[in-house]
Amino acid sequence: VLSVNPTGILDLHGSGPKDAVDVLKKSSVAFIEVPEHYSHEGILEKIRVVGKALGVDAKAEKLAVEMDAKLKSAEKQAASIKQRKRILFVLSTQGGKVLAAGSDTAGDGIIKLAGAVNAVEGFSGYKQMSDEAIVTARPDVILTMKNAGPPVSEDELLANPSIASTPAGAARKVISMDGGYLLGFGPRTAEAIHDLAVSLYGSQVTDQW
Repeated sequence: VLSVNPTGILDLHGSGPKDAVDVLKKSSVAFIEVPEHYSHEGILEKIRVVGKALGVDAKAEKLAVEMDAKLKSAEKQAASIKQRKRILFVLSTQGGKVLAAGSDTAGDGIIKLAGAVNAVEGFSGYKQMSDEAIVTARPDVILTMKNAGPPVSEDELLANPSIASTPAGAARKVISMDGGYLLGFGPRTAEAIHDLAVSLYGSQVTDQW
């Protein structure tokens, strides 16, 4: 990174490896950490922090106002849904183990913004779930991502006995969306919320675009 002679470095919170980030922090180059909160407010904060770092505060504020309106509109679309679906976000199934999204994750954040409920409780981050925990979670839908990381096979998921015994498995309800689009928490997130909500609730979603 330093070999390209940057005048500033923007670092998204949580980036790594830690040793490399520590080296960058100790260099003479201006280092700005961009916060990463998986929420409506978190997206606006990210825009404002980057705008300030680049010296374009006014442009960033204009974009933040526009994004705020789009996000509010997207969130309202599923506001009237009474029966909230329980979603299990599966990051990977390597080694036959289901790695799922708990709280404080992008997966959890997008599920909530789309008017659904994270079926996973009791832990934060991404963790492997036992067969018993998957059955207990009783997800209505399995959510996965594509074009990012190891692909998650729908057939492999549905062949998993614990998933097969859930409402999602019985209904063979798996939704897969582009990873960067689904979990980016940036300018396209309002559209991602809309698309996920429609995939979950169909005509129950109020079309306000």
